[in-house]
Amino acid sequence: MAINTEIEGIVALRPEPNGADASPSDAVQVVTPPAAPQADPDLGPAKKPIRTHGRRGWVLPAAIGAAALIASGTLGGFLWSTVGQRDTARHQLAVTQSTLTTTGQQLTAAHTDAATRKVTSDYVALVAADTGRVVTDYQAIVACTSYSPCRTASQQLLTDLQAFQTQRAAANVPAALTNADGELRDGLSAAIAALGEFIIGEDTDDTSKLKDGGHKVDAALGAIGKAEAAIGTTSS
Repeated sequence: MAINTEIEGIVALRPEPNGADASPSDAVQVVTPPAAPQADPDLGPAKKPIRTHGRRGWVLPAAIGAAALIASGTLGGFLWSTVGQRDTARHQLAVTQSTLTTTGQQLTAAHTDAATRKVTSDYVALVAADTGRVVTDYQAIVACTSYSPCRTASQQLLTDLQAFQTQRAAANVPAALTNADGELRDGLSAAIAALGEFIIGEDTDDTSKLKDGGHKVDAALGAIGKAEAAIGTTSS
């Protein structure tokens, strides 16, 4: 028990082992030894705590690697899609170009065909018109019974034959009608020459020239008729 009851509640005195009061010099200083580190109990692989400091060394590279894999997969898919679209566009462009080329060839062929048809049409129209005038003039010669009307009809036929030859020579002759045009040219030349002889017979009252010239005119007009028939068959 403490002598002073007021102090007893504040400081507890350490009793001596033998019950006697110890002198201040004999007081035992109690030194608390440092606590020895305790080893972590072996919790097994499943129960060992994860060391946060040791994980940081691979968490960041792993995250970067995962992001890289995701990015590469996304970019790879994007690039694959882009390449596919580009190849499709190139293929479509090639098809379109081929179609345009074919269409252009068809249009060129159609234009050429139309131009050829126009040339043929113009040539046939020229031959038909001039032939009509020649036939009319020839019928007038056949129908005449006196010198004056026969001479006028003969001169008109000669004029129209010469005009026919001039117009035919200046015309654009289709390639398919070249042979027929040559026959027509020869027939017109023969008719012009024969009609000249016939007119001389009229002017000189030479019966032999009238007959010979008349026969030659008939033959030349027959050749012209054959040439016209060939032109009509080829151009149809």
